[in-house]
Amino acid sequence: MNILVLNGSPRGDESNTLKLANAFLEGLSEGSSHRIDIISICQSNIEHCRGCFACWTKTPGRCIIKDDMAELTEKYINADVILWSFPLYYLGMPSKIKAFLDRLLPTNLPFMAVYEDGTSGHPPRYDLSHQRHVLISTCGFYSTKNNYDALLRQFEIMFGKRLAKIICPEGELLRVPQLSARTGDYLSYVKKAGEEFALYGSFSEDTQSKLEELLYPPEVFVEMADASWDIKGSAQGDEPRDPSYNFMRQMAAIYNPQSYVKDIILEMFFTDLDKTYQLLLGKEKCTVKTDAFIPYTTRIEISFEIWRQISEGKLNGAEAMMKKQYRVLGDFDTMLKMDEYFGGKKPALEDHSELGKTNMSILLYQWIALWVLLPIDAVWGGAAGILSCALIPMLGYRYRLTVYDRISGILVSMLSLTALLSVDKALIICLSYLLFGMLWLLSCAVKIPLSAHYSSGDYGGDGALSNPLFIKTNRILTMAWGVLYLLIAAFSYFLMSSPLSAYTGLINSAAPALMGAFTIWFAKWYPAKVAKG
Repeated sequence: MNILVLNGSPRGDESNTLKLANAFLEGLSEGSSHRIDIISICQSNIEHCRGCFACWTKTPGRCIIKDDMAELTEKYINADVILWSFPLYYLGMPSKIKAFLDRLLPTNLPFMAVYEDGTSGHPPRYDLSHQRHVLISTCGFYSTKNNYDALLRQFEIMFGKRLAKIICPEGELLRVPQLSARTGDYLSYVKKAGEEFALYGSFSEDTQSKLEELLYPPEVFVEMADASWDIKGSAQGDEPRDPSYNFMRQMAAIYNPQSYVKDIILEMFFTDLDKTYQLLLGKEKCTVKTDAFIPYTTRIEISFEIWRQISEGKLNGAEAMMKKQYRVLGDFDTMLKMDEYFGGKKPALEDHSELGKTNMSILLYQWIALWVLLPIDAVWGGAAGILSCALIPMLGYRYRLTVYDRISGILVSMLSLTALLSVDKALIICLSYLLFGMLWLLSCAVKIPLSAHYSSGDYGGDGALSNPLFIKTNRILTMAWGVLYLLIAAFSYFLMSSPLSAYTGLINSAAPALMGAFTIWFAKWYPAKVAKG
């Protein structure tokens, strides 16, 4: 199938609307191959129609103007699907793509056709009845009413039932990196629309409904839009407004009240501007204070430029923190939830599903079954170890298994078999602790240490795995756990030869319990220490 994309935005590849078109094309191409031709109208040589009608009289079907339209008209005629992608300009389309549309006059015949409804028009020179058209457009308003009426009517008259539409008000938000969670959600529905269009030539009611939803409520969008202009909010507009203040207003506007747990005072001190602001994160909204400050919950001391780069996704916040480019005072937990407060991400507390999550209990219970029962009875210990490993594939239907779950299954199975073959219990016990400790220590040498696979769910999911501070914290903890189990391996050698040998597993559980308490404390203390600088 030949697909022609007419990118009519003067911004070219930086077009917000083109992001929608690309998402649609991604869905359209899912599982099938198409010939896709994307034309940047703003970069094409297209003159305005002269109204000479030479294409009807002197050179029928061909314009006498020597520019890119001859080639573009041929692409238009040969296309099976045409995507009209452009933003709304003054209740219509940008002038360059309007010129393109005007120059399609040669594809019509000069004769007048009178239709059954009493209207008239020029019949097509070519049979284009097989063509389907998709109008994709964004604008800087929150409503289509009185804004898109004229444009939509024009396209409905031109293409009738062969037309599908994706109209995205508030489209300027597509260029705001901080809103990627919400805009990404919308783009996923645009992709789904492409998939459905490839199969059925239309969108389902559910998808159409999602495409018509606003990215943000009108009052929130208006506040963000107004705050984006670096001018004074007066009719004259001659006095620049402090960009840091506008930025804080935008942050307040995109605050997600669903993330509310308690009142939080987030204080921002921009070191390069010597300016301080407070964001009051309340139950219903977030407000900005510029004076009369109250005691903060969390204070961030950073240059405005660094903060803007972090907010726009150009700079990794955790890396900047570790490089001492800013510091955080007070409650560090606020930093862990910044994406929930201001990024459009749903609070972690709302997600009760276990599917897709990791669970360290899967790793531990295999070893614990062996450690507790093997000192008591070799047969019972070996059987318990094999049975626990046999259950791992079943648990994979509910939880996401890690490579360490699978490696542990292999190691515990081998140790359990040696127990059933009457190998010395003391040797197996000490070897099991040694192998378990080595598993932790060796994982410190790879990109993601063992404990990070299991704790990432408490820190935003897989995204935490790209956070260098999170990884460093877990690397230290993983190393500590590895050393602990190596010490337990040595201690168990002497314990197994004592009268308390049958209770080796129970006795050895005391140290991990203490290490667990240390882990909980360290996971909070260390990032906060780094943040304070």
